[in-house]
Amino acid sequence: MVDRLFQIVYMLMEKPQMTAKELSEVFEVSERTIYRDVDKLTLAGIPIYTNQGKNGGISILPDYVLNKTVLTKDEKDRILESLNALSEVTFSKDSETMSKLHAFLGEQHQDWIEIAFSSWGNSEEEASLFAKIKDAILGHYFIEILYSGNQGASTKRKVKPLKLCFKDQAWYLYAYCCLREDYRFFKLKRISKLIVMDTHFESEKVGKVLTQSSRDYAQNVKTVRVTLEISQDMAFRAYEELTNLSVTDQGTLVCTMDVTDENWLISYILSYGSHIRVLEPPEIKERVMQEIEKMRTMYL
Repeated sequence: MVDRLFQIVYMLMEKPQMTAKELSEVFEVSERTIYRDVDKLTLAGIPIYTNQGKNGGISILPDYVLNKTVLTKDEKDRILESLNALSEVTFSKDSETMSKLHAFLGEQHQDWIEIAFSSWGNSEEEASLFAKIKDAILGHYFIEILYSGNQGASTKRKVKPLKLCFKDQAWYLYAYCCLREDYRFFKLKRISKLIVMDTHFESEKVGKVLTQSSRDYAQNVKTVRVTLEISQDMAFRAYEELTNLSVTDQGTLVCTMDVTDENWLISYILSYGSHIRVLEPPEIKERVMQEIEKMRTMYL
């Protein structure tokens, strides 16, 4: 009975007026039962009223919002906060749906968060890529991508998209790669071309993938401990990008960190130009000097 009472309220919120006969046919009960339900709802404080006559029927006040739910105010606030945050991180803005949810929960919309994960110049392109992948995941469609790997070569991959993940300031696609015959993470910024195919794959349950992958990665990947010294001129950048920084008596910054990707490390060091120096280990010093020498010979 309680379920029927709620459904009557929902239906009257969607339609301006319904007759007792229409409601009785929907719920397969007598008109007398419907009138008893209306009396119960009125006693509960819900503004339902009946109009007699030829064009009469059962109505609810037009501006009524269903506040008398099983949710507390704190629970409603948390739901709305989560929805606001979710709308910010999914590259999609369904303002109409959000407005309906706010109206349904009887709360005023408050913009408490604004996030832009994309760079300033290509937000539309990234949003389009994100939307295509999302639709492929939800629709269980294979996709074909052109992907740039760590070694610089681009390969065409047919993958089964399973989940979009955000980690370390970047979006990743977690998918089954048909070429490698294994599960892989693909960085969205490295996808230069994407085609949603018209072939489906069987849905599969995907649990938490970032935590488990981080554990596996830490166990199987060699790390290098490197110590860097950065000049004061680049302190603003160092504070944004690095942790465990200490200041020397000369005002320079020293950072010690564990790195798993030496190629990335060399590129990162070179991006500081003459404002950075490798203190340890000797082999990283040597690799940086070799790379600088290669660059120098290009301009001879």
